[in-house]
Amino acid sequence: MKKTVLLYNFDPDEQAAAKRALLPLHFAVRVISEDEMPMSVGYLAGLTEDSGKREYEGGRFGMLVVMGGFLGSDVDKLLSAMRKAGFGRDVLKAVITPTNAVWCGGELYAEILREHEQMRKQ
Repeated sequence: MKKTVLLYNFDPDEQAAAKRALLPLHFAVRVISEDEMPMSVGYLAGLTEDSGKREYEGGRFGMLVVMGGFLGSDVDKLLSAMRKAGFGRDVLKAVITPTNAVWCGGELYAEILREHEQMRKQ
């Protein structure tokens, strides 16, 4: 399975910086277009065959990095490369799981944001 990184809501300069940072790691990088936003993260990462097109009514969301086919050490490498490229904690990151593979990016972003807020309260 190919290790794939999905980039949501990165402007062109941010896309270029992220691609440069991840190039040495040999991960496939895919910038998600507006038309692809309703499709499931699993489908966009090539992990499922059903696009699982969903309506997300949460509106526009922030930058999101989604990792498909990653192992623990891959996540560490990506996080380190993104940090060195200047992407801080304001960029939410998630690994595709069997549960969230059917979610669209907006749903995943909302869940990760909710989890971050809960951790900050503790």
